[in-house]
Amino acid sequence: MITAMVHLTASNEKLNERLTALTWVMLALTWITFVISVPNTLATIFGIPKVNEMLGLGVMVAALVISTATALVLVIMPGSTLSLSSMRKRMKSGPRRRQ
Repeated sequence: MITAMVHLTASNEKLNERLTALTWVMLALTWITFVISVPNTLATIFGIPKVNEMLGLGVMVAALVISTATALVLVIMPGSTLSLSSMRKRMKSGPRRRQ
């Protein structure tokens, strides 16, 4: 009986470690998607012929560079909600409960 409980506990700990690793992989993929999708959305809007005629190439390139840099700063900056340090704190504290 005790041996079965020890095996169950060890199995549960391994599963928890694997889920934590999978969570970090999904977080990294989400960050990559966020950083890519913001400038991609702007590029799609700039591809509309009327918008393309109104704005010059320099304005469009500047907007794309600024949007990419802003998305990267949101992911990298330590005080940001999306930063690695803030995500670690949230994961360690556990799920938030609504009251």
